[in-house]
Amino acid sequence: MRLAEQSVPQIKQLRVLLAILGFLIYPATEEVHAQSLKVRVIATSLSPARVLVEAEGPPADTWSFRNIYAGIPRLGYRVESFKVEAPGETVSVRNLAPGEFRSSKVVSTFSYEILLDERSRLAELSHVSWINQERGFLMLADLLPRIGRESLVPSPVTIEFKLPAGWTVASALLPNKNQRYTVANIDSAVFYVGRELRETRVRADSMDLALVTSGDWAFADSDALKLAGKIVKEHSKLTKHRLYGRSVVLLAPFNGVVGPDRWTADTRGASVVLLLGRHARAQALLARLGVVLAHELFHLWVPNTLALEGDYDWFFEGFTLYQSLLTCLRLNLIKFDDYLDTMARVYDSYRSLPDHDRLSLIEASERRWTAAPSFVYDKGMLVAFIHDLMLRQLTRNGTSGADIYPQLFRIGATGPGNANEVMMSILNRPPGMTQFFERYVRNPGDIALDATLAAYGLRVETKDFRTRILINKELTVEQHRLLRSLGYQG
Repeated sequence: MRLAEQSVPQIKQLRVLLAILGFLIYPATEEVHAQSLKVRVIATSLSPARVLVEAEGPPADTWSFRNIYAGIPRLGYRVESFKVEAPGETVSVRNLAPGEFRSSKVVSTFSYEILLDERSRLAELSHVSWINQERGFLMLADLLPRIGRESLVPSPVTIEFKLPAGWTVASALLPNKNQRYTVANIDSAVFYVGRELRETRVRADSMDLALVTSGDWAFADSDALKLAGKIVKEHSKLTKHRLYGRSVVLLAPFNGVVGPDRWTADTRGASVVLLLGRHARAQALLARLGVVLAHELFHLWVPNTLALEGDYDWFFEGFTLYQSLLTCLRLNLIKFDDYLDTMARVYDSYRSLPDHDRLSLIEASERRWTAAPSFVYDKGMLVAFIHDLMLRQLTRNGTSGADIYPQLFRIGATGPGNANEVMMSILNRPPGMTQFFERYVRNPGDIALDATLAAYGLRVETKDFRTRILINKELTVEQHRLLRSLGYQG
């Protein structure tokens, strides 16, 4: 998924959370790689949280750390005591800017300290490195520098950890016999560290799925893993595309008395990082966990497995959110009324945006982290809703919006292609849908759900600035069949 450069404002994030899921941010651009890097990470203090990083890599005189990641600024200020080594020589280092260092000579060996105090904003905990007295996440995207004046990404990276007594490491990657990990892509590498980490595993379709967690939960680890396995099987069935190898859900609790309505997540590569409030009964916790994982685990497929290029966040966030909602409905994690209520809340969020009728989804995706953070989610999900209803009606429930995904994997998993061109060809292909992409994705324009939904046996009512989507009392035979194909039981 995408590497974000700005954060979603909290109030907009909560609107999307109420709709079902929150924002998720992932890397997308191709980068030129430097030579290999050997790294040792030593936890020197837990209070304050501090690690020492010792590294040996390609000869260079410049090292650059990310100063902003996932909209979280000032990360470069955490890097201190940057030093280089050259046999028999004293080499000076200048701090050019926060997280930017240059030595007086080209060297291969360097070290530095990095402050990793726990983030004060809960929403940031799934996106950047931190540790506390019990656990933490080490994410190589913000822990390691780009190397040289060209800011090359080191690859492969061989990394080992020296942690406090009783601490262990878990990752989607497995260590060698010397407890060293080999990382091909630092942007997708996440390491869960802490006391008493425990791992449970299951074979989910073609995937080796693991749940790693710590702390006390009201549910059994096996119940959480079973739920995650069901979701993986649903996504594999929907996409008709199997994923192989190891994927992990790295689950950590928030500190303090926090309920499951508070959570933050990020899916990178084959790792789902999820922090969740645990102050609730097992049933409520598992229900929230299932709703979050329905979206997060889908990102293992879209966009993480696709080779498409360009900004198509409107699809891999908006459309995928919508399909995750239907997955929750099929798995009985939500009811049909919840499905309609979710779409109504998304509609209210969309209508509250000042530029909701003046910005296209393509423009919004290009400006996602600067001008239109929640628009991509809101309008993307609404367009997916409309697309799904139109397809079901036109084909007498023979096809639906879910049929996009097998087509997408036949095209997008085979090699690079322009994402928006691929999506245009798929969305416009069915008879009666030849201008769908232009109308709802390429061009700006308002979505008026009241007029749009009438043909499908649904009506929109607004009271006290709150929208409700309701089922008409009298339905035609075709409308009734369409709604039942979605999961309506009436």
